[in-house]
Amino acid sequence: MHELSIALEMLDIAGRAIGGPKPVRSVRAVVGTLSGVCADSLRFCFSEVARQEGFGAAVLEVELRSATAVCRACGGGHVVEDFTEGCPACGSLHRDIKTGYECEVVSITLEDDDDGECSRGEGNSAGEVARDGAE
Repeated sequence: MHELSIALEMLDIAGRAIGGPKPVRSVRAVVGTLSGVCADSLRFCFSEVARQEGFGAAVLEVELRSATAVCRACGGGHVVEDFTEGCPACGSLHRDIKTGYECEVVSITLEDDDDGECSRGEGNSAGEVARDGAE
């Protein structure tokens, strides 16, 4: 169950962003459908580890990101639900996957501060979380 190690890494990211373990209301994450991560298992592991590591009763809010692709033949973009089906526009199976592999911390909301949200800035890796959305 690799979700446990992912939950630990997410809490490490949160701890670095907020200056160490402290009560957290929620952590928001994006998990792609192709990432191999079970969102329910990740939520469970996260809540258990958060309590043990000093983050309180933090809740992991998971946004599932669909797999999307761009067709190499016609350039059309589409959601990929079945890899045996071709492009809806031209039928080609030649495509570049654009989304679906994500597993990122997007924001952190502290328990004691309504304005205490930390957001991941555009272009930063999951480990680089900026306070109040600043880069």
